Formats: sequence, structure tokens, C-alpha cells
Amino acid sequence: MALSTVSLILTGPRSAIAVDGLDGSGKSQFATTLVEALRSAGRPATLLHVDDFRRALDFDGLEAAEEASLYYDHYFDFPDAGATLATALAGPPDGSIAVFEGVMVLRAGLPAGTPLVVLNVSPEEARRRIVARDQAKGRTPAEIARRIDHRYFPAHLRYCAAFDPQARADLMIDNEDWTHPRSVWRRHESFAPGVTAVLDGLLGVG
Repeated sequence: MALSTVSLILTGPRSAIAVDGLDGSGKSQFATTLVEALRSAGRPATLLHVDDFRRALDFDGLEAAEEASLYYDHYFDFPDAGATLATALAGPPDGSIAVFEGVMVLRAGLPAGTPLVVLNVSPEEARRRIVARDQAKGRTPAEIARRIDHRYFPAHLRYCAAFDPQARADLMIDNEDWTHPRSVWRRHESFAPGVTAVLDGLLGVG
């Protein structure tokens, strides 16, 4: 029976799961944990990051509104990110899942039917995490605050107004405590066979 189950998993069509949320919501950590759990369950899985598609831009001397616009409109190469995901899904039908995580992930033009996971945290908790993360990178408090207030948070508000990820979410997660993510609600039918059980193992119930 075990061999039959693995065989079914390894010959199914390839699929994707998108992980979205505010900067600092814990997307990278959750996506990494999800990929590890899928692999442990016998499901091939790969991890793709929106952050791997950043462009080198000069933000020096810009006013807040100009910096926010430049960041939203040009900082990430979403067409290239979407093309990379499409290439990953075009491989042999081995049942693998591409977990694609990052800010504003819907802008990458996801394939139809891709389940969307949205992580929710308070702005205060997101800010706390960003400060800790960016301090570890050697950024000054002033630089961190500028990035949060001129880029990350304004971009997220603009993105939500344009794409409404919460309304489109197939799984909503309360990630205020990222050591204990909790499922708020989920459309079970949106996920590939076997994935629901993996998610159940990762999530408490809100």
C-alpha cells in the first residue's frame, strides 16, 4: 500500500502554492517549513522567492511618495518571477509542488487555480520583526524606519487595494506567533491531494 501511495504522488501533475503577506509576516519561514513538511510526506517540493527577482535601483534623495512608487512599480521583476514559476511547473508530471513566497505575489501572474496562502500579522509585530531582521544586516535604525514607512507598508496597502489578497485567499493564517501559526479558515478543495494533511500537521485552529 505504501508503494502504491508514493507512486500516485510521484506521477501526478505539478502544481504550485503561493504564500503572501505583509513584509515581516513570516512568509519565508512558513514556506520553508511547508516545503520541508511536503518532502517529509514523500512529495517533491521546491521553494521560490519573490526576493530573488529584485532589481538594483537607486532610492537616494527621493521624497517618500517617489520612493514608494519606485519600490512598488519597479523593484521586483514580477514577469520574470512568473516565468520562472511557469518553467518549474512545465517539468515532468512527478507530483512536485512549487511553493512560491513573497510580498505582492499575485502580481507575478500565477497560473489559474494556484492556491493562495495569506499570512496575517499586526503592523506592530511585522515592524518588530523587520527591525530585528534588518539590524542583523547592519542597517541603521533610521534606514530601517525609512524602508518600512516609505516602501514596505505603503506598497502593501497599494497592493491590497489593487489585488485584495485576503478575499482571494484559499488559506488564511494568523501568524502573530510564528512558532504556532493558526488556520483562520481554508478552502480544502483548493489544495492538491495530500497537501491538506500536511497543512493540518503544521497549523493549529483559530
